[in-house]
Parts: sequence; structure tokens; C-alpha cells
Amino acid sequence: MTTKQLLIVAALLMFGFISGCSKETAKQKPAKPVKVKAVETHSSLSDVRYSASIKPAAQVEVAFKVGGYIDEIARGKDPAGQWHYIQAGDMVQKGATLARVRQSDYAARVNEAKSQVGEARSALDMNSSQVQEAIAAVDTARAQVTDVKAYFEKSKLDYDRARLLFETQSITKPEYDAAKAQYEIAAAKLEAAQGQLKASEARVATAQAQISAAESRIKTAEATTVSASIPLQDTQLKAPMSAVVIERRIEVGSLVGQGMAAFVLADLTFVKAVFGVPDTSLKNLKLGDTLTIMSDATPGTEFTGQISRIAPSADQNSRAFEIEVTIPNEQGLLKPGMIASLNTSERMATEGAALIVPLTAITQGPENPAGYAVMVMEEREGKTFAQLRPVTLGESVGNGIVIKSGVTTGELVVTTGVSQVVDGEQVLVVQ
Repeated sequence: MTTKQLLIVAALLMFGFISGCSKETAKQKPAKPVKVKAVETHSSLSDVRYSASIKPAAQVEVAFKVGGYIDEIARGKDPAGQWHYIQAGDMVQKGATLARVRQSDYAARVNEAKSQVGEARSALDMNSSQVQEAIAAVDTARAQVTDVKAYFEKSKLDYDRARLLFETQSITKPEYDAAKAQYEIAAAKLEAAQGQLKASEARVATAQAQISAAESRIKTAEATTVSASIPLQDTQLKAPMSAVVIERRIEVGSLVGQGMAAFVLADLTFVKAVFGVPDTSLKNLKLGDTLTIMSDATPGTEFTGQISRIAPSADQNSRAFEIEVTIPNEQGLLKPGMIASLNTSERMATEGAALIVPLTAITQGPENPAGYAVMVMEEREGKTFAQLRPVTLGESVGNGIVIKSGVTTGELVVTTGVSQVVDGEQVLVVQ
């Protein structure tokens, strides 16, 4: 082999070596960051820590009963003394007007109804006057009937006597005719007077009927006024309780519909710490139990509350029973949405000590999808690797779970990012 050929072979070998090194380097992946926690040992009776969410004792959405354009929103002062429309964080008192819909349309309906009431009252007054006039006419007609009736009775007696005398030829024919004519005139006058009386009585009945109709119209108009006044009153949105504004959803000039929620209010004088427990822990909790709650947002401050509600059924997804602890919050230190923690003393079903890992450390088994496993840290050649290890689970304890077999006390297991780590992969432990 010539010198030239030797140089070429050497160059190819060197290139292959470099290329191989570069490929080997390319295959090396950076260590994946994970968070870990040591397997802990708990006695059969121990304090179990739960995470709870702070919620208002009472929260309502305040909605308009009528629709329209917003022409007014209540104002408040900020710490600098500047006025602003009430917003999240402001306190409102029970009965205070929060906002108002333009009232002109609803006021017009009320005014129209009041006008109808006025017209009906005027008609009633007129009909009352007509009744009085008709009653006076009836009295006059009755007096006239009485007078005419007396005249008629006298004329009748004169006529009857004249007829008898005429039959015995005691009086002349002209005298008889005169008595008869007088009687007929009296009878006609009586009939006319009685007709006048009936007509007057009919006018009284008509006027009284008109009065009843006018009174009915007044009642209808007054009812219409009341009905029209209700929407007018509902144009003002009032606070149903003294509370803190959680959210404002309207602006001046915006159009709102009936039933649209304008504000979210919450009573924060008391708050609820809400957390879930497994069924095995229910026996350790009962209504009225006093628990101590802490929050990272208020370090060094402890809050005491009582269990006010235990859910009768478990959540279908988490299979946990929701517990509510009512806590006095006069100073307003606890806010909705804060995360709090609390401890409960619970006796586990295991005999003696039990190994506990966080629930977030559990993943599917390597061979059996129905089984469970954890990622355990292993040190090799100064590097840290995640090794998938099958485990047997026990009961839930707070935010952790008992491991019956598969790990030992003090071993580190991945708690964050376990689903992203591959068995045997190099990892970087971070805090």
C-alpha cells in the first residue's frame, strides 16, 4: 500500500471516529427537570394535611328585573379620595342602589295610568251629581203623585156620586158630564205623574249604574298604576345584602335585558374553606368539629372554623367527599380563591407504620395498564435516573396515598412531571 493510500485510510478512519463521536454526542439528551419527594413513614394515627379553597359564605348574582339602557351606576371613593363607579373590592350596604335603568319609558306608563285614574274619578264625580239630581227629581215626582192622587180620589168620588144621581135623574146631563170630565182629567194627571216618577227612578238607577262603572274603572286604573309602578321601581337595582363587589358587568350606556346579571356580590364576614376527603376519612370528621386553617397569603395567622357541611355523596370524578368549614372573617384577611391548608388527625386502617407518597407520584404500571407504579430516583456514575417501579396501593390519606409494597422509607419519587418522564431517563432534580 502506497503512502498516499495510507494517508487516505487514516483520514477516513479519523473522519469516522469524529463522526461517531458527534453522533454519540447528538444522541445524549439533556436531563429532564423533575420535582421529587422522599417516601415518608406515618403511624396509624397521624395528622393529615389537606389543601382547601376559600369561598364566600354567600355569593349572589344581582340581576335586573327589567331591561333598558343603564343611565346611572353608584359611585365610591378610592383610597386617594377620587370618585369612581363601584367596582370589584368595594363594599356596598344592604338596600343601596347599585345601578339604574333609564326610567322615562316606565315613568310614561305610570303617568298614563294615573291619568286614567283621574279621568275615572272625574266621571265618578259627574255621575254622583247626576244621582243627586235624579234623587231630587224622584222626590219632586213623588210629591206630585201624592197631590194628584188626592185630586184624583176626590174627582172619582164626585164622579161616582154624579153617576148615581144621574141614574135617578137627580142631576142634569151637563152636571154629570162635568163630573165625568173632571174625573178623566184627574186620572190622566195621575197617570202622567206616576210616569214621571218612574222616569225619575229610572234615571237614579242609571246614574247609580254609571257610578258603579266609574268605581270599577277607578279600581282598574289604580291596579294598572300599581302594575306600572312595579317596573318603574325595578329600574333601580338594589343590593340584597351588605357585601363586597366581586365583579361588575355593566357600564353606563350599555343595554341590559331582563334577568341580566349586573353585579356579583359576596358576603365575606364569613368564608368557607372547602376541601375533599376520601371515604375512609369520613369517619374522622363530623359536623361541628373545630379545625384550624392556615394560608400562605397570611403567614403566621391561624383561623379557626367549624365543619358546617359534609357532602352526602362523593364527586363522580375525584371520588372525594366535599367538606366545608365556616370561618369568621371580620377583618377580611381571607379572600375568595385563596388556597389554605388544614390538618386533621386520622387513624389509618394499616397496622403500625405506613409508607406514604403524594398522589401526584402515581402513574400506570410498566407492564399492567391496570396496575400502578412510581418513578424512583437511582444514582449511577454520578448521574440521576428515573426508574419505573410497580407498587401496590393502600388507602388515601389527605393528599397522599399509602404504598403497601414497592418502595422503602427515604427513597425519592418523582412528584411533578412524572407523566413526562420515560423509564430509565436521566433527570435533574429541582426544588
